[in-house]
Amino acid sequence: MTNESLQHKYNPSDFDLSDRLFRGFRKKDLDEFGEIHVNSIRFPDFSCNWGRFSAPEDVKQRNNGLDTDGCYAFTVEVSRYKNMATPCHDPNPTNYAHVEVRQLHPDENVFEAPPHGRPKFGSKFMRIEYRKHVIYNLERLIEPTA
Repeated sequence: MTNESLQHKYNPSDFDLSDRLFRGFRKKDLDEFGEIHVNSIRFPDFSCNWGRFSAPEDVKQRNNGLDTDGCYAFTVEVSRYKNMATPCHDPNPTNYAHVEVRQLHPDENVFEAPPHGRPKFGSKFMRIEYRKHVIYNLERLIEPTA
C-alpha cells in the first residue's frame, strides 16, 4: 500500500476499465470443489484494493486480514456488469487503495459515486447474478493457506 495523501479521493470516472481490483479470501470462502462460493462476495457494497495503488499481497494487511489469506482480482469492467455497480475510491488512514464496489440504482451512472451504506434493493436473483459474474471472471492470484 502506498502512503498517498488522503487529501485526494478519485471519482468512479477516474477508473480505467482494465484497472484491477484485489480482494482477499480464505479457505472457508471455497465450496466443496475448491471454487470461491457465490455467497462469499457481499453485494451490495464490498471492499477491494485498487491495483493502481496496491499489490495483491496488500490484502493481507487490510482490517481483519491474515498472513494466510489469498487474493483474487477482477477488472473494473467486470465490476460494472450491466451497470449494477461501480467502484468508489474510499481511502482510509491505513489504506489509500481501499475501494468499495457499490450497487447502483437503475437510474444511476457508473461514473458517479452512489451513497455509502444504502440498504439492499433489487431482487435476490439480480444480486446472485452479479456475484456469479464476478466469480466467473476473476483471476486467483494467491491461494489461501488457512
